[in-house]
Amino acid sequence: MIKLAVLCSGRGTDLQSIIDAIDRGELDAQISVVLTDKPNVGALKRAEVAGIKNICVNRKNFSDRASFEAELLRHLDGVDLVILAGFMRILSADFVRRFEGRLMNIHPSLLPAFPGAHAHRDVLAYGAKVSGCTVHFVDEGTDSGPIILQAAVEVREDDTEETLAARVLEQEHIIYPRAIKLFIDGRLTIDGRKVRIGGDNMKIKRALISVSNKLGAVELAKKLSKCGVEIISTGGTGKAIRAAGVPVTYVSDLTGFPEIMNGRVKTLNPKIHGGILAVRDNPEHVRQMQENGIAPIDLVVVNLYPFKKTVAKPNVTLDDAIENIDIGGPAMIRAAAKNFKFVTVVTNPDRYDEIAKLVADTGEVPYDVRKELAAEAFAHTADYDAAITKYLSNI
Repeated sequence: MIKLAVLCSGRGTDLQSIIDAIDRGELDAQISVVLTDKPNVGALKRAEVAGIKNICVNRKNFSDRASFEAELLRHLDGVDLVILAGFMRILSADFVRRFEGRLMNIHPSLLPAFPGAHAHRDVLAYGAKVSGCTVHFVDEGTDSGPIILQAAVEVREDDTEETLAARVLEQEHIIYPRAIKLFIDGRLTIDGRKVRIGGDNMKIKRALISVSNKLGAVELAKKLSKCGVEIISTGGTGKAIRAAGVPVTYVSDLTGFPEIMNGRVKTLNPKIHGGILAVRDNPEHVRQMQENGIAPIDLVVVNLYPFKKTVAKPNVTLDDAIENIDIGGPAMIRAAAKNFKFVTVVTNPDRYDEIAKLVADTGEVPYDVRKELAAEAFAHTADYDAAITKYLSNI
């Protein structure tokens, strides 16, 4: 679930459409705060009715834009996406850069036509036959950011600003929640002036396979490799895969650092965790990946050292038990599960055939499957940690 902040200046009808979409279960999101720049506006009342934290940061109480924006920022800490919903203030370049790729606006015309505060008036004055609305990412210009979605509305001969605005607003209430959902589902990528909308799946191009229980792992690697997937692996798993004639890149070759300390340290490296954890639609993450030579990892197949089996053996020593506490494995599983928006994580060998078939058929794993697998992964590591806790508490 992502956290939204909504900034408004008026009645808050676009805000209400987002609240309603969340209530209907269409958006896996929570509105953390509603901010307005004017007191006693409808948006504040709508937020209050919905039980949402709401604050007026009155522009009149601040001597300059910098101090006004500093107060806004104070309430935006930890927010994943900032929504401008009828917020009638031009934000500074510094503010916009802080939320690059995470600041969204809706404008009542088909941009780039008729930007500015009087779109409906300008549409009618120019005799345009079609108008509409545009959801776009905000850049440092005015209504000039990359376009996400648009909806067209016919301009009628007898239209006034009010009648045209009312029909355009109906479309705003449809496409704004839809654009937010595309963001939540990881389907939006900014490419220069364009926003590319991908499918709700993620192409599997690189897979990291590192398993203690090797049942089915080699066969999975074979199937993935036949689909053009690059296989990355560690120690014993990598040897088994390579012995089966499947090309494999060892983690140590990828990181440029050998496995050390009897295998205790091998995958705990930015080349691995950066590839798993990167937010692919965050321009800053993408830039840092490029600068540091980090390539994305799309599929993580990991299961853990056999701690339960080890401690179930008669006369097991504490040293043996401790050596079977996996560190790198849970770290990779949790990283991939956290980033299921972009990464598929598999901890259960019973899932291998399903994943291999999905990759063979489509090259991708659907979002809902990735989310389901992430929940399984967190349950897997929780059970593992519980077993360690129980053992150490009873010796």
